[in-house]
Amino acid sequence: MHLCSDSQGPNAPPHQAQTLAAGAAPKPTAPDLQLVARPALSIAEPCKQAAPADWDAAMDSLTQWLDIEVKRTPMPRMSRLRQASGWSAPFATKAQPPVFAPWQCWSSVMLQQPDAADPALPRANWVGSYLLDSGAAKPLQRNRPDVLLMSPLPGACVIADHQDVKIPRSGVLRDMLAAAQGEARQKLVIMVDAQQRNAMVSSLLLLGRTVASKEHTLDVVSVESGLCELVRNPARWDAIIVMPNLRGLVFALLAEITGIKGPWPMLWHHRTISMITAEGLEENAGPAPLDAALLIQTLALAAAHAGNVAPAQRLMAGAARMWDCGIITPGRGSVAPYVTEIDDQEFIAQLCRGVPGRRNATWHWRAIAPMRTPASGPASGPAPGPASGLGPALGPAPCPAKLRLVSPS
Repeated sequence: MHLCSDSQGPNAPPHQAQTLAAGAAPKPTAPDLQLVARPALSIAEPCKQAAPADWDAAMDSLTQWLDIEVKRTPMPRMSRLRQASGWSAPFATKAQPPVFAPWQCWSSVMLQQPDAADPALPRANWVGSYLLDSGAAKPLQRNRPDVLLMSPLPGACVIADHQDVKIPRSGVLRDMLAAAQGEARQKLVIMVDAQQRNAMVSSLLLLGRTVASKEHTLDVVSVESGLCELVRNPARWDAIIVMPNLRGLVFALLAEITGIKGPWPMLWHHRTISMITAEGLEENAGPAPLDAALLIQTLALAAAHAGNVAPAQRLMAGAARMWDCGIITPGRGSVAPYVTEIDDQEFIAQLCRGVPGRRNATWHWRAIAPMRTPASGPASGPAPGPASGLGPALGPAPCPAKLRLVSPS
């Protein structure tokens, strides 16, 4: 907190000057104090793999530039019995800050393990990764991919009634649909194999009006049809729900056709966000090298989840100005004819120093609402809240969503 004082110095008002001229003792005036609170961000540090020095230094530079007070707490170590008691009574337990570890890169095929109770996987119900194509001077700017790729964990899937296939639990499916709807993602798709399609449609029908909205369309397609549509247009859908055994295939295709083969921001959801990491094509045995774009996006997501939407918007706007000027990093390329490639440390340093460029450089990420000015008026469509896309609750909807079944071609 900062205390700002507005005391009356030599420029005293006229009535005070007249009093002093008459020889009367000046009346002491208390300084006018104004309380200004700094935004705070509470994160937990992982126990096994601490932040590397370059990641830590880059994060400190960004938080100082954003004037955010970061409160780091060690990740609590709980016994199996205490964890079980917390799972049985979730509302009686104290909410813990999410673990912030973007240097931990998980493989996109990690959910394909046959053992649903793999102890190597963190405790969560579902995961969501963000693909944001924010390169400079991209052609067809309206078709830039901005995709949320979600999957339930194997332990959050159950065997459907009278069918020998696994589908997400109804509560987990509802949360994933709510996360996409909270970010104003209007084109949703669920990719399953042929055996799971009927069971998935039945589960959606049982949800009824809980996931209803006339602004959203929901497609249930086979993975073959879905991959063909993505090859034609990577921005065909805003949000994709894919079963765990098919996640690696969809991830690899999106990374190949968009050219973003670096790690994506990955959020682990267990009633709320429990961990913020990265997802890539290959799992790193140790900490991943510093990735400026990944750190900027994960820090913006963490700040928005904590209610600090303005710093998150400022961070994304600053990065957009960098990309708009053609300044890129090795992990994020561009098709612009003239670009300047610098390393990730220098990208963070230039971002904090400020880059001369268009002050109104456009940027759009559905995970974080862009800054609005009074002259711009209300934005079209539902505006995400401070924790948009991070598991908002769904309210009642007046009419059912458009549900389409696409048969394999």
